[in-house]
Amino acid sequence: MKSRLLRFVSLFLLSIVLITACNSTTTVTSQKETQPLVVGYNLWPGLFPIAIAQEKEFFTAQGVKVKPVYVQNFLESVSEFSAGQYDGVAITVSSLMSIIEKNPDLQIAMATDESAGSDSIVVRPEVKSVADLKGKRLGVRLGDGELFVSEMLQKHGLTSDNLTLVNVEGEAVPARFKSGDIQAGHTWEPYLSEVTKSGGRVLFTSKDTPGLISSVIVFRSSVVRDRPKDIQAFIRAWFQAQDYWQANPEESKALIAKTLSIKPEEVSTEGVKLYTLKDNLKAFTPGSTTESLYHTAKLYADFYIRTGGLSTAPDIQKMINPSFVQMSQAGN
Repeated sequence: MKSRLLRFVSLFLLSIVLITACNSTTTVTSQKETQPLVVGYNLWPGLFPIAIAQEKEFFTAQGVKVKPVYVQNFLESVSEFSAGQYDGVAITVSSLMSIIEKNPDLQIAMATDESAGSDSIVVRPEVKSVADLKGKRLGVRLGDGELFVSEMLQKHGLTSDNLTLVNVEGEAVPARFKSGDIQAGHTWEPYLSEVTKSGGRVLFTSKDTPGLISSVIVFRSSVVRDRPKDIQAFIRAWFQAQDYWQANPEESKALIAKTLSIKPEEVSTEGVKLYTLKDNLKAFTPGSTTESLYHTAKLYADFYIRTGGLSTAPDIQKMINPSFVQMSQAGN
């Protein structure tokens, strides 16, 4: 009788433990499923659809919880992503190549835009041509923006040995330009307007380097593996926001300005080509043209290896994941 009682008590306690464990597992799983997708982005016109999608609740409508993290400084957003603070980030292909060796498990899920004139080399009034840059100091984000500068110099028979490249962020070019520390610099809007207002002029733009300065959304491979439906919903909401911006330009401009705490006149896509789904399908097709991300990624990989930024070539086929834009096409 005593033995039966002990066995009954043991079974009763075991059932309580199992029920508690099941409930605990359910809670953990539920928490994981409801966790927002954290995506970092910065002050660049091609990324403004994320602000629209957030404010118009397009992410929710598409079935995904997203926590956009806006950081005005581009490098800061990249640094925070590298430190593991985000699930995904908006980044240029060049900057991606600069962090891929330390963060190899990253995948490009979509392309947002390309600079088609917005990125510029601005110069002081006395610099009349590219040839006049000989012996001058040019501010550029070393590594990240060097290939753009190199393309300009090469087109005019010069190399970086003909001038001094100074490590300057695009955001800092106006101040360094005004102080006289540099005679030329690589920057973009809204900083470009600051330079031109202080007497600088545009010497060379990304119109002459199609596809070279492209921005993409990158996610960690673990997020791609565990949350593919969320990433797909994120992309659907992105294109929904882009369509809304096109259909409602004034409302969208006011919304973006308010969300990012900038002036409405600073909300402009001049010099920026926003990528549609059709553009994405071209970008995610292997090829040797400027439309292909595979081509652009190889250009930067070769450049970084040549200049010591990379010790080995990354696996570009693994780094570019075309499945999400392909599924988006199938969904249409």
